Amino acid sequence: MDAIARLHRQHGLETIVPLYTMEQARQALSFIDGYPFNHQVSIGHNTTVKFYVAGHILGSAFSLITVTDRDRTKKILYTGDVGRFGKPIIKDPTLIFDEEDRDIDLMIMESTYGDREHDPVKDLGKSLKKVLLETYDRGGALIIPSFAFGRTQELIYVLHELYKNKEVPAQPIYVDSPLASNITRVFGEHPETYDKETHAVFLEKGLNPFYFDKIKFVETVEESMALTRDETPHVVISASGMCEAGRILHHLRYKIHNPKNTILIVGYMAEHTLGRRIQELGAQAAENKNSQDFPEVKILGKSYPLAARVESIGGFSAHGDKHELDKIVTESNLNIGKFAIVHGEASQSSAFAGHLKQKGYDVVIPAFGDRITV
Repeated sequence: MDAIARLHRQHGLETIVPLYTMEQARQALSFIDGYPFNHQVSIGHNTTVKFYVAGHILGSAFSLITVTDRDRTKKILYTGDVGRFGKPIIKDPTLIFDEEDRDIDLMIMESTYGDREHDPVKDLGKSLKKVLLETYDRGGALIIPSFAFGRTQELIYVLHELYKNKEVPAQPIYVDSPLASNITRVFGEHPETYDKETHAVFLEKGLNPFYFDKIKFVETVEESMALTRDETPHVVISASGMCEAGRILHHLRYKIHNPKNTILIVGYMAEHTLGRRIQELGAQAAENKNSQDFPEVKILGKSYPLAARVESIGGFSAHGDKHELDKIVTESNLNIGKFAIVHGEASQSSAFAGHLKQKGYDVVIPAFGDRITV
C-alpha cells in the first residue's frame, strides 16, 4: 500500500479512498438478521418495516416502512429492484398487499428499464435454443457473461429444461465462477422460495433444477484455464456479468476472435463497460455481414478482433421492464400518494416519471441531497 501511495504522489494521480475495508465488511455481517416476508419488524421508536416479495432475486424484497407520530401514521414503500412476472424459479413481485398497508404516502421506485421493453418471458427457451443450435452447427462454443446471483441460476434452469426435453444437443455446460457455484448451492437449499412452475417442472418429478449430468461447476484456476483452450462445442457461463473483471475475460480473449463462437448477452450492460462495447460493436458487425474488417476490443490490455457472433436475449433480465413497473402501479391494490423515481439512467428515470405524471400522479426525481416531505 505504501508503494502504491508513493506512485500516486510521484505521478500526481488522484487517490481514491475506499468507502470501507474488507475487515469492516466482514464485521458488518454480524449485524445482519434474517426476517420472513409479511412479518412486521420494529426498527426504531414507533417505526416498523414489513417485507413483501419483490421477485428480483432470491430474498429480494419491497420494504414497507411505517412511522407513527402521535395520531399520525405515514407509510413509505421502497421497491428496491423490481423483478419480472412469469419468470421461472422465484415467485412474482407482490401485487396484493395486506389491507392495512394499502395506502402509501411515498413510493420510492426503481426505473432501470423505465422506457424499455424486454423479450417475452415465454420466449426465453425458444430464443436460447435458437442461439445454441446455430452455435453448435458452426462447431463453436457459447460464451455467456452472467451475474453470479440470479442470472446464472435462471440460465441453468432454462438449459436444464432444454436438455431434459432433448431440444438441443447435450453438449457440456460449464459454470466458471466460484461465487456463482456457491450461490447456486444456496438456491438449491431453498425450494420454499420457488414458484409453482418450478415445483411442477422439476421438484414434483424428483429433479433438482440446478444439477444434471451435463453441467460442471469449475473449481480451480487450472480447470478454468484448460477450459479456455477447449475448442469443442460447449457452453460457458462465467462472471462478471458486464465483462469488467473475473474469469469471463480469459474466456473472451481465447474465443472472441473465432467466428464459430457466440457471445451471448443476457443482461444489462452499463455504459462504458466492456460488455456494452462488445454488445454495440457486435450489433454493428451484424449489420455489415459481408465485411471482413472486424472491430477490435481491448481485453486485459491487448486488442482482439471481434469475429465471434454477438447475440442478445433481453428477456433474461431480472429487472422488470416499463410494462412490469407499470403493472406494480396499476394492478396492485395500492393507493399511492407520491412517487420518488430512482435507480436508473437519466433517460429511463425521466421517461418513467413522465409516464406516471400522465396518469395524474405526483412524481419527483430526487437528486443527491434532496429532501422529500410526506
